[in-house]
Amino acid sequence: MTSEALIESLRNDTPANLVENYLFDRIPAIFDGDRKLIVAWKRMLAERIEVDPACITFVGSAATGASMNPLKNFRLFDKTSDVDVAVISPHHFAIGWRYLRMNNVRRLRVDKRTRVAWDEHVNRYIYWGTIATDRLLGVLPFGLQWLKATSKMEEISPTLGHSVNLRIYADYESLRAYQLQSIRALRNSLIG
Repeated sequence: MTSEALIESLRNDTPANLVENYLFDRIPAIFDGDRKLIVAWKRMLAERIEVDPACITFVGSAATGASMNPLKNFRLFDKTSDVDVAVISPHHFAIGWRYLRMNNVRRLRVDKRTRVAWDEHVNRYIYWGTIATDRLLGVLPFGLQWLKATSKMEEISPTLGHSVNLRIYADYESLRAYQLQSIRALRNSLIG
């Protein structure tokens, strides 16, 4: 998808249709139409992080082909882009959220960047049923396992050379609600 096509869709399509057509019900752009490759990639990641492959969904520019961030000027996905992956796992979400909630003393011992991310989760992300692991993965009980998994996925095609970021969602409804909210905000910033 070109940047222009994305902007046109944002202006003319409903947020629900945009989320379904460009994120959920398609082969992500990074896979260039290769269904077998995405099935194999998801299976490999799923085995490493102990979830069902059906619980893995690509989001962001790796899914659509262009950044959905107006601050990035709807830049096309390229070799410098991160790969954002949603993991729908009530199990990992519950473990992660319980850990963040119960370990306030540890929160005081982490670096400032991690502490800010921790606070953002308590105050904002949890409302959406999500844990953004880009800054918190290292402190979560399953963090080392997932860090090893993302490192491995960064060594294989088509994510070779890209940073792979995982975000945990409590359920599929949380993923859908978060994406819809983001699309609505993006659409409002374009249309007014």
